[in-house]
Amino acid sequence: MGIKGKRKQQRRQQQLQQQIATEETQTEDSNLIPASSTAESSPSTSPSTSTSSIPPPFITPPFEMAASQARSLLICAIGNPGKLLTTRHSAAHLLLPHLTSSQLSPSRSYGGPISDGPSGANYTTKFFQSQVFMNVSGPAVLKAWKQFSPANPNPTLVILHDELEKPVGKVKYKKDGSAGGHNGLSSIKASLGNGKIPIHKIGIGIGRPESRDKNVVADYVLQKVPGRDKDILIRDAVPAILEIIDDIGSEPVEAD
Repeated sequence: MGIKGKRKQQRRQQQLQQQIATEETQTEDSNLIPASSTAESSPSTSPSTSTSSIPPPFITPPFEMAASQARSLLICAIGNPGKLLTTRHSAAHLLLPHLTSSQLSPSRSYGGPISDGPSGANYTTKFFQSQVFMNVSGPAVLKAWKQFSPANPNPTLVILHDELEKPVGKVKYKKDGSAGGHNGLSSIKASLGNGKIPIHKIGIGIGRPESRDKNVVADYVLQKVPGRDKDILIRDAVPAILEIIDDIGSEPVEAD
């Protein structure tokens, strides 16, 4: 502001002060004078009319606003337990140590091991490892979801599973939709109420045998992951999964 502008502003302030003083003299104790003006111009004003008695406007703290926009991802790895943990059908379990940010630890409330995972500007993640057989994954995932969802803002469910229709190391993402013949996904969908809860599905490519015979396919998925395939999964699938997780977490909450 220039010198002339400052002088004009000073004259306006002086005129305003003179006007207030005149009004106070003519209308002493009148309710026409705002409480804030009386408090500023008269030292003898009682505390009851001080501006300190007027509550400040409510302002939502920044951290509360951030929480309202943040996603909380529960990422459930499904497969088979015990001796079948290292088979193709358990590809999700096989990659868990390469996706979590800390070691899996047992959790009775969740019904299986859990661990924190990567986080972004607008999301956090928690991993859960199902302890039941693939074809009956639903109840286990539902229990973990019921434990997770009430305690976390904007809870989002993600399922990690094996995918026959993709080459080894390739990753497929799909939100909701059919289970595509995958018994584990069918079980989860049924337990969660057939579409009542949005499900983000990340399929980990394990390849498939040339034969479409059910017995041949069953034998294939229950075979131990060969060392070469494991290396490909870690090299190619892990970074692709992390990228999809980041995309899901960064998606606006309103998108659901």
